[in-house]
Amino acid sequence: MSVYVSGVGVVSALGDNYQEHKTNLFKLEEGITKNSYENHGFVLDSYTGKVQYELEVPSQYEDETRNFKFAFKAFEEALASSGVALNEYKNIAVCLGTSLGGKVAGQEALYRFESGDYQVEAELLEKSTVHHIAEELMAYHNIIGSSYVISTACSASNNAVILGTQLLQDGDCDLAICGGCDELSDISLAGFTSLGAINTDMPCQPYSSGKGINLGEGAGFVVLVKEKEKGRYGKIIGGMITSDAYHITAPKPTGEGAAQIAKQLIEKAGIDFKDIDYINGHGTGTQANDKMEKNLYTKLFPPTTLISSTKGQTGHTLGAAGIIELINCLAAIEEQTVPATKNELGTADFPENFVYNQKRKHNIKNVLNFSFAFGGNNSGVLLSSLDSQLETFPSENDVRMSILSSAASIQQGKESPVEYEEVSSPFNNFKSLRFKGATPPKTINPAQYRKLDDFSKLVSVVTAQALEGSGLNIKKLDTSKVGILFTTPSGPVEVVEGIEKQITKDGYAYVSASRFPFTVMNAAAGMLSIMFKIKGPLSVISTNSGAIDGIQYAKEMMRNNHLDYVLLVSAHQWTDTSWMCLGQLGYDSTEYIGADYCSVQVLSCQPTEKHPIILGSKQLKYKDKNLAEISSIFNQSFQQLLSELKLTPEDIKGCVWNERKKIDSVDYEFLKQLHELYQIPNLGQNQFDFSSNGAGEELDFIVNNNLSSGYYLAISYSKFGGISFAIIKKYSI
Repeated sequence: MSVYVSGVGVVSALGDNYQEHKTNLFKLEEGITKNSYENHGFVLDSYTGKVQYELEVPSQYEDETRNFKFAFKAFEEALASSGVALNEYKNIAVCLGTSLGGKVAGQEALYRFESGDYQVEAELLEKSTVHHIAEELMAYHNIIGSSYVISTACSASNNAVILGTQLLQDGDCDLAICGGCDELSDISLAGFTSLGAINTDMPCQPYSSGKGINLGEGAGFVVLVKEKEKGRYGKIIGGMITSDAYHITAPKPTGEGAAQIAKQLIEKAGIDFKDIDYINGHGTGTQANDKMEKNLYTKLFPPTTLISSTKGQTGHTLGAAGIIELINCLAAIEEQTVPATKNELGTADFPENFVYNQKRKHNIKNVLNFSFAFGGNNSGVLLSSLDSQLETFPSENDVRMSILSSAASIQQGKESPVEYEEVSSPFNNFKSLRFKGATPPKTINPAQYRKLDDFSKLVSVVTAQALEGSGLNIKKLDTSKVGILFTTPSGPVEVVEGIEKQITKDGYAYVSASRFPFTVMNAAAGMLSIMFKIKGPLSVISTNSGAIDGIQYAKEMMRNNHLDYVLLVSAHQWTDTSWMCLGQLGYDSTEYIGADYCSVQVLSCQPTEKHPIILGSKQLKYKDKNLAEISSIFNQSFQQLLSELKLTPEDIKGCVWNERKKIDSVDYEFLKQLHELYQIPNLGQNQFDFSSNGAGEELDFIVNNNLSSGYYLAISYSKFGGISFAIIKKYSI
């Protein structure tokens, strides 16, 4: 069986639909132009791949961010071109890669807050979340299913396609809509300018003498199906993610992480390096990246494999880069033509198989698409033409993951190396527990620790605790067999807001170059890979339901990469702006105490009768449903999982959900009725002194409390619509 691309949609500086984008791509049209950006009187002139045309969206979305409009347009085109009818599919997964999500709306909210406006509209605050775009796209089409908003910086949308393919092959969905989006933003422009990474003289020149990148914007989506007759553009053969464990911003010069991807994809496909006809490289136009890629491709691939980078036309579109360039690969297959690298500086001794300034006709069946990102995240996707003999990597054997250990920054009755201080809002009734500091264990390099932001410090200390509790010696493990799955609603918000405020005071070019890398959602996870030398796959999802949303992804990661262990890391951070958000979004200040919180579960692929086992999980995303509809949605999914496990509701001894996360929402009201509906008591009632927006406290409670042997239900839910749950089997110790 194979996974086929049935629909394609794209918005870029080259065009607002696939046909226009493709035509201009092969004509080598210039998508990068010089544009001006303004913030509080500071002006930045920069070459960017700016989308110059207005995008029409339904009237209810006229006030949405540009990022949402890009995504909406590409999403709709992909669906329309696919010809699929959504109502024919029962289990749909939406996988979206983005660095920003709605952060531009968040910047507007922050500036209003800083000016003394504590009544920012709830609608704007909702738009500011990283996961909002995916949720709204699903709501528009009344999709009830799973949503994975992947935020691994520049590899995000490539990783989204990898996950969607795996979910399809493993039978965890029957339709996957995968893509990515990012718009040009002040924080990205300022950050890369401060790093000195921007080419200020001209549009970027990939695979040249390397004067720097230019940022771009846009979106792309592909519709993935398993029905051969619906395949129209090509096949996804498989993908892989690795971590350099080297540096937060620079690629490892040897390119070994990317090389591992190429070797394993080719081996798994049963082909040779000479069978790869075209590589769309990351090709940023920076010396460090382009030199690494030159060495990598020259060492592994023969002269018959043609190579180019298309960023010289679109700019670096960050979270959208992977999907836009994957669509360029599909266009190359469709036209049997390699798009050229736009370059005016010369080839700098690059070999003849690097294609410059003139498209080249070529027999193309098999293509590799590479994306690399901050944090040392490497991602590669292998694609083939419809007439290729290659088939998508087959479904892997299922795994049941045991929880070797669970550690958290706040634990009942246990001392923690993490110090907190209770802080009260000066303008409303909310309180929060803020991270004050921590004593890192000996397993963490003190010099590395000192350079971290507070969010990463919190995460690193708790991860070290979990590893110690697991009994694993990370230094003696093959860490290419260890993965990291990180979940967070909003990531390092303190650093993000700090950079955004600094722009207003110092201008674009003078924000902190040392702090900017820690603004990306995968910074903390990337630092974990560096500190503990973990070289396996790493991914980050933005979710308001926390760790439970990450369980299925961790499972896919483990079974498709033959991993021994996965670190399931969940974390949340608060700022003063959070108080405003809580009040405006309908949280109850008499119950809700937000905490800077982190929990880490060390998952193993070898279940034992000593450790709790995750038997299964479900993720339900929806919007604007009434109580009866939510009850029906939950019951159907819950009963299905129970049936698969040959269990009944009577077998569940108790559930755990955090009632302190009290919200004016229908989901909260439904969970309050859970005991009445299923006779399953909430063991977490009156047990939590805080709420983290689902950052794993439910799993930690089940693992670390003295519960009798049996089956337990961990539940988390989102203010923005959705309930996620997992069934855990626990053994008495």
